[in-house]
Amino acid sequence: MTYNVHSCRGLDLRVRPDRIARVIKECEPDLVALQELDVNRRWSGRIDQPKVIAERLRMHSHFQPAVILEGEHYGIAVLSRYPIEIEKAGHLISHGTPRFLSSRLASWMNPLFEPREAIFCRVQTPGGSLYFMNTHLSLRPKEKIAQAESLAGPDWMGSISDPSLPVIFCGDFNAGPKSKVYTLFRREFKEVRSSLTDGPRFLPGLSVDHIFFKGKVRLAGARIISTPLALSASDHLPIIADFTFDGSA
Repeated sequence: MTYNVHSCRGLDLRVRPDRIARVIKECEPDLVALQELDVNRRWSGRIDQPKVIAERLRMHSHFQPAVILEGEHYGIAVLSRYPIEIEKAGHLISHGTPRFLSSRLASWMNPLFEPREAIFCRVQTPGGSLYFMNTHLSLRPKEKIAQAESLAGPDWMGSISDPSLPVIFCGDFNAGPKSKVYTLFRREFKEVRSSLTDGPRFLPGLSVDHIFFKGKVRLAGARIISTPLALSASDHLPIIADFTFDGSA
């Protein structure tokens, strides 16, 4: 699953990480890529959102902050039913903040200038090992392309310890199916968007969340989760894809 949770603030403007956990639990995913999570932020009730969600789901988790300011954190996370081994997690390429803005305050004030992150991990499942990546790319076109090229290159996916393992790559790419970023990843990866079923296709953000994959896994199906609960929980809807390992049931 990939899911931008909008700081767990729903369309009713209430911050409810328990509601996000319920949306995820209804789908029973093994791996989840979450974007836009808060930890100890005043405006969202000083809650450690990834910790609360992971505990409710009884899943392993890793949170990667993009912004840290006076004890408040904002970033992305990976949840897994199985133990996670982090290959790499950290900042992506940034072209900086305009001089007229404080770089620290700009990160909170305007998503245009947010630092961006990625988490690349190895997961041992009952069917075998695989790599799982989560990212949330920039809104600025040139910066976004540079980040995508870096993720596809030797600094990230090109440095994996076992190239024979499959890779599932999720996130909010802030890029639609006709974008340069999408085209770049389609050179090496297959995608699930063409197999999506169910769910409305007119909501904001729906075309920028993607799941890419390559290697010895097969796509068994993909869908947009558009239950009443999911429609109220965030300004994005989760996308979930089912995979099998080649040769397995």
